[in-house]
Amino acid sequence: MNSSSVLHTPGPLDVCALNGQMHVRFRAERFTVLRAKLLYLCNKDEWYLRRDEAEMEIRFSDSEFEYFYASVPRTDIRFAYIFELSCADGCVRYLSEEGLTDTFDHSLAYFNYFECCAQFPCDMMTVPDWVRTAVGYQIFPERFAIGSHDKDMSYVNAEWGEIPTPKSFYGGDLVGITEHLPYLVELGVNFIYLNPIFCSPTNHKYETVDYENVDPEFGGNEALRDLINEAHKNGIRIMLDGVFNHLSWKHPFFLDAQKLGKASKYYDWFVWNPDGSYRTFSSVKAMPKLNTANPEVIKYFTDLCIDWMRDYGVDAWRLDVSDEISHRFLRAYRESLVREKPDVIIIGEDWHRQNWYLNGDEYDGVMNYGFTKACLDLFAFNTIDASAFRDRLVRLYHAFSMPASEKMLNLLDSHDTDRFLSRVKGDERKLRSAMAIMFFYPGIPSVYYGDEIGLSGGYDPDCRRCFDWEHDYTATPLWKAIKELIELKKQPALSVGSFSINESDGVITIIRAAESRKLVLKVNPNNETRAGIPPYEYKIMEI
Repeated sequence: MNSSSVLHTPGPLDVCALNGQMHVRFRAERFTVLRAKLLYLCNKDEWYLRRDEAEMEIRFSDSEFEYFYASVPRTDIRFAYIFELSCADGCVRYLSEEGLTDTFDHSLAYFNYFECCAQFPCDMMTVPDWVRTAVGYQIFPERFAIGSHDKDMSYVNAEWGEIPTPKSFYGGDLVGITEHLPYLVELGVNFIYLNPIFCSPTNHKYETVDYENVDPEFGGNEALRDLINEAHKNGIRIMLDGVFNHLSWKHPFFLDAQKLGKASKYYDWFVWNPDGSYRTFSSVKAMPKLNTANPEVIKYFTDLCIDWMRDYGVDAWRLDVSDEISHRFLRAYRESLVREKPDVIIIGEDWHRQNWYLNGDEYDGVMNYGFTKACLDLFAFNTIDASAFRDRLVRLYHAFSMPASEKMLNLLDSHDTDRFLSRVKGDERKLRSAMAIMFFYPGIPSVYYGDEIGLSGGYDPDCRRCFDWEHDYTATPLWKAIKELIELKKQPALSVGSFSINESDGVITIIRAAESRKLVLKVNPNNETRAGIPPYEYKIMEI
C-alpha cells in the first residue's frame, strides 16, 4: 500500500464546518483499509498533550474506492487532524500532509497535520434552510403561457404550438406565468428559474440591450413585480437569469464604445483584440464579451442585481456562462448580494467540476450537467450499466464539497439540451425513473417546464416548444409521479437526510434517512424484470 492508494483533499472539498459539526472524509482503494480513525483536536495548540479520536465509517463504495467519513463537534476554529489507518497488510499507517507514513511524531505534528482554521461564518459555505426543500421549475418565458392582458402582439410570428425556429415569437410572457401559478402550486413547485427577461431583440433574451427594464414583450417591470408578489404569497421563490458575460451589440454601452473607441467611458467595459476587433461569446458576433475584471463593470451589475432584489423581491440568480466571468467579479458580486439578502443563492452555468468557484465566496452551486450526462448514458445512450452509473454518481457527489452538493441544481434537460424524453425515444418509464433518481439525489431537483406533461423536443430551438394548455395532464402517470416525488422532496428524509447509493444485480438503490424515517428508492434500468421491478421502472419503500 502506498500514498496513491488514499486521497484526502484538505480545504472545503473533504473537510468542512456545517451545522456545528466538522465533517471529514477520505477515500481509499477497496479493501486496503480495514479500519480508520480520525485523530483530531479542535484546539490545535494542545496537540502535543492530547488528541481526540473518532471512528470513521464507510458510507460509499464504488468499483474502485471506499469513502470513509466522520463528523465531530466543532468547538474551536483551530481544527487539526490526521488519519490512523489499520491496513489490510497488518500495518498501521498515518495519513497527514506528508502523505502515508508508517509512524507519526505527535511532538512535531505542527509541521504536518492537516488543519482547517479561521472558520469564521463569513468564510464558510452555508446552506439556507429554504434550499433544502427547494424544488425547481425552469421556465422559458416566451413559451410557457400568454397572459390575458392587452399588449402589442405585432412581433408574434408563429401560432402557439408550432415547431419553433430560431426566430419564432409566440407571445409568452410573465403575466401568463402569474396566471398559471395555481397550476405550479398544485404540482408542488416552490422555486422558479426564469430564463432571461430583460430587454432584448431575440426570443431567448440572451442578447441584452437594457438590463434595467423587463422586456415589454414579457409585460414590463410591473409584470415581474406582480409575478414575484403572487409567487411569494404561494411560497414560491424566483431566480432570474443574469447574463453578465456578454450583452447585445445593440446595447448603448457597446455602441458608444464602438463609435468613440478609447474616448468612450465604456471602452474598457469590453475585451478588444490587438487589431481593434472585439471578443465575443462563443464566436457570436452579436454578443460582445464584457470585461468582468473591470471594477466599473462589477459595480454596475452588482448594483443592478441588488436593485432587482430590493425593489422587486428577486430571491436568487443564475449566472450565464459563469465559468468565463472573472473571479474578482464573482467574489465582489457574492459579497454584496449576501449582505443584501443573506439567504440568496447564486447558481453558475458551469458544465464542469470546477471547485475553485465553490469555496463559499463565489457561487453556491452549478447546473449539474454531470448528473444529466450520467442519466443520459444510463437510460438513453446505453453506454453504462447500473454498476457504472453507481460509480458515476458516487464520484460526482465527492467531486464537490458537502454543502455545495446540497445546492447543486440537478437537471435532466434544459433550454440548452435535447428534451430527456426525446433522448429516450418517448419512453416515459425511463423519464420517470430518471426523475426519481434526481429527486433522491442530494441537491435541488429542477424540472424543465413541460417535462411533467411529456413535452418532447430535440436540440435548440426544438427543446423550447410551447407548453400545451389545451389538455389536462394532471391524471397521467408521469404528472402524478413527479407530483409524488415533489411531495417526498419536502420531507426530512429527502431534504436533510443521509444519502447512500448502491447497486446489486443491476438494480440501483438509493437510501435517504432522517428522523427515524428511511426512504428507499430502487430503480431497474434494464430491459428485463429485476428484483421484482419491471423494466425501466422504480419502486419507493419506507422502512
